[in-house]
Amino acid sequence: GRGAGISFSLNGRSLVGSLAKPEYAVNDYGDVVVTITVDKNGDIIDAVPGAKGTTTTNSTLWAAARKAALSAKFNRVTNADAPVHQKGTITYKFKLY
Repeated sequence: GRGAGISFSLNGRSLVGSLAKPEYAVNDYGDVVVTITVDKNGDIIDAVPGAKGTTTTNSTLWAAARKAALSAKFNRVTNADAPVHQKGTITYKFKLY
């Protein structure tokens, strides 16, 4: 999925609604890749910034990406064989003001 400098990768799942834009007030830029863990209901139960592909070490951008990622919602999985938890990523592209 993609939109407004934000993309996600979660095999076989679709986004419910839209991905929140991170709020930040620092004049810095870069990509932050957040590893997400999603439960069967589509709720994000964990979000860890700094995955492979991250191009900034700015802690403010990492925190903003984590907060935005935690607000995302994905479709519910009803397949009995589906894993209880599924991992994926959300990538945020931060730009200079």
